[in-house]
Amino acid sequence: MRQLLIASMAPVLWILTVLDGFFIRRMFLQYAQKKRAISLIVAVMCIGLFYDSLCLALGAFLKESAALRFFSQFRYIFHLTMIPLIFPICAYSLKAKNGVRKAVWCIAVIIMVIGLAAGILIKTEPRTVGAITRYAEAEGNPGWIDGIVSFLDMFPVFLMIGVGIFLFRKKNPNMFLAGFFMLLFTLLGIFLGRDPSGDRAKSLMFYISMFGEGLMVYFLWRFTEKDEDREETAEQN
Repeated sequence: MRQLLIASMAPVLWILTVLDGFFIRRMFLQYAQKKRAISLIVAVMCIGLFYDSLCLALGAFLKESAALRFFSQFRYIFHLTMIPLIFPICAYSLKAKNGVRKAVWCIAVIIMVIGLAAGILIKTEPRTVGAITRYAEAEGNPGWIDGIVSFLDMFPVFLMIGVGIFLFRKKNPNMFLAGFFMLLFTLLGIFLGRDPSGDRAKSLMFYISMFGEGLMVYFLWRFTEKDEDREETAEQN
């Protein structure tokens, strides 16, 4: 199984990148037609995930190089500044009042600024698995950088799951499914992605979690589609 994952890594990363781009385009078109803020926020947040997939896919060609290191630095900047957008996404999905939305935006912006600083300052090192070379977080980064990375890797996922459970009563399970599959593949990566030798550089955790990111993008798109349909039906009634 591990060898199959390694052999398929390069083409699958390109497929995930194309799919991410397709769903982002759909969300931007949705915003252009309906001018709903949540569609725009989801689309912008997912650009970071699209860039993540693209940067990893380029690792099959750029290998260990200054160019890949440069692009990878922006991979962390995008990731750590756009993932906090999940907070206002959850607020808009709950139809929170304007004052609550403003408070959530303030919290999100503060975390985004911290994430931006972490993305600029984070130290990376090259790691190669199969045909893919990537620049991953190196050991020895300041504790606050490790803290913000860990926080943004897990807390927004649990937030989406919690909000998604609440929204089940509105017959829109897609927010829950977005968070659930992201968490599922993150856990699968942790438990199944380790190299048998224990070599951290050969871990497949990043690759397995990419499937979760792809499913998260899909279900967030489905959430905005179904939420929009529900609003239109309510207005007609």
